[in-house]
Amino acid sequence: MVVLEPETAVHSKPLPELNGLNAPFLEGLRRHEFLVPRCRDCGDYHWVPYPACRTCLSDALNWTPVSGHAHLYSYTVVHRGLGAFAEEAPYVVAMGELVEQPRPCIVIAQLVGTPWQNIHIGQPLQIGFVDVPGANATSYRWVVRE
Repeated sequence: MVVLEPETAVHSKPLPELNGLNAPFLEGLRRHEFLVPRCRDCGDYHWVPYPACRTCLSDALNWTPVSGHAHLYSYTVVHRGLGAFAEEAPYVVAMGELVEQPRPCIVIAQLVGTPWQNIHIGQPLQIGFVDVPGANATSYRWVVRE
């Protein structure tokens, strides 16, 4: 995983609200660690956080660090962003299949650092962390892995 340049402008994008379901994930991001719920009964990883395993319905989930490596499963190019995202258009929103377990563990995030014309399905990705100054928060993006 890589640490990207912190956001320098005043942060105007929405930030997630800390709650019982996402607290371990958001705290992991602040430490530049990507955590995903993993079922202790069947071993499956799941994204997004959910109170039970989507495979076996067990509630025995642990927040587990993952490599942050993935392959590009799908993406879309946003040409007309809304609100605080308007000035970034065009930008790419990508679905990355984590290497620890392909489907159902697909993580969605903005893909940065590569022109959209050079993006293709199957491309190797990795998570990049973006610290948000003044917000005591860290966000994440996909970047193409060389």
